[in-house]
Amino acid sequence: MRARPLFAVAALLVVGACSAPVTAPAPPEAPTTIDGARLEQDVQDYLRSDPSLAPLAAGRVQCPPAAAIDPDVVLFCQITGVGRVWSVPVTVLDRRGDYRIDKPF
Repeated sequence: MRARPLFAVAALLVVGACSAPVTAPAPPEAPTTIDGARLEQDVQDYLRSDPSLAPLAAGRVQCPPAAAIDPDVVLFCQITGVGRVWSVPVTVLDRRGDYRIDKPF
């Protein structure tokens, strides 16, 4: 008869453990701005990756310091120190902050 009460207590412990509240981790917050320093580095990398644009990589790239993430907005970075000022369009693609860097003009 002793085995039965121990089994009942063990069953209650298992059931009790399964009904404990579980708090899921909060999803990471989506960024609200694009990091200007990161964008400047990405533009520099883009310039270096294209042989026809590589001479512009010697210039200084300046982008907005913290542009709001708004899909379909076009930001402009500037390249200076290479004979004239160049503009580099950067199109924000989505609310995650992905963007496309286009050819300077």
